[in-house]
Amino acid sequence: MAGVICAISNHKGGVGKTSLALNLSTALAIKKKKVLVIDNDPQGDATKVLIPGNIRITKSIYELLNPGEENKPDIIDCIYPTIHTKLYLLPNVEETAGLDLDIIEKYPECLLFLRNQVRKYVIENYDFIFIDCSPTLSIFVANALYTADCCIVPMDAGSANSLDGLRKVLDLINSIQNNGNPDLKFLKLLINRVDRRTVISKTVMEDAEDRFGRNRIFRTVIPVNTTFQQSEFAQKTIFDFDQNSRGAAAYRKLAMEFLSLFKL
Repeated sequence: MAGVICAISNHKGGVGKTSLALNLSTALAIKKKKVLVIDNDPQGDATKVLIPGNIRITKSIYELLNPGEENKPDIIDCIYPTIHTKLYLLPNVEETAGLDLDIIEKYPECLLFLRNQVRKYVIENYDFIFIDCSPTLSIFVANALYTADCCIVPMDAGSANSLDGLRKVLDLINSIQNNGNPDLKFLKLLINRVDRRTVISKTVMEDAEDRFGRNRIFRTVIPVNTTFQQSEFAQKTIFDFDQNSRGAAAYRKLAMEFLSLFKL
C-alpha cells in the first residue's frame, strides 16, 4: 500500500487539531508504522513538541513553499527525526506566515505548491502522513487539501459552537474534489474533549450524529482529561507525559480504529 496523506483541519480554532496530529501519529509510530507529521501551521506547535532539543532546524516548509526560493531544497533535507522511533517531522517556522500574499500572487498554480514538493516522496517513504493545519481556511490549508488523500475534522464536545466550522471545511473539501484533487475524501469526524457527565457533551454528540450520520464519525472519542492540558503545557505528547492516562488509552484505541479503515 502506498502511503496515505491525511490532513487534519477545521475552520474553528481550539478543537484539538494539533493534539490529534501529535498523538495519533505517535500512537501509530508505537505500533511500528512509519509516520511523518507535516507541520503546516506557521505557529509551529507540532514542531515545538516533536523536534528534539539538540536539533537545529535549517530547512523547513518555509523553503518548500516560498515562491522566491530559487534553489528549492530536496524534500529529504527538510525532514527531521523526532523523539520517537519511526516518527518524523517536516517542521514549520513563524516566517512562513508572511508568505501568504507572495504565494497567492502565483494563483492558481500556488494551490499545488505543497503537493508538487512533497507528495511523490512522502507516499513512497512513509505509511501515514498527517498534515497539521492552521485554524483558518487559508492558502496553506488549501495546499494541504490539494496534497491529501483524506481529511479528519476534529470537533470539541465541550463547545456549543463546535459544529460551526465543519460545514465550511466540508464545502472546501467538496470544492477541491471538483477542482483538482478528485481523490480527496472526508474520512471521519473526531469528537474531542468528551465529558459524558455533562449535558453539553451529550447534546453536541447527538447533534453531530444527526447532521453527519454515525458512519461519518469515529466510534472512538477523546475524553476530557487533565493530562492533555498538562502535556500541552509541558510541550509533550500524551504518551511522553503519561502513557498510562485515559487520554493515552483513547489514542491507542483511535489508532486501531484508524488502521481498520485501511484494512491494516
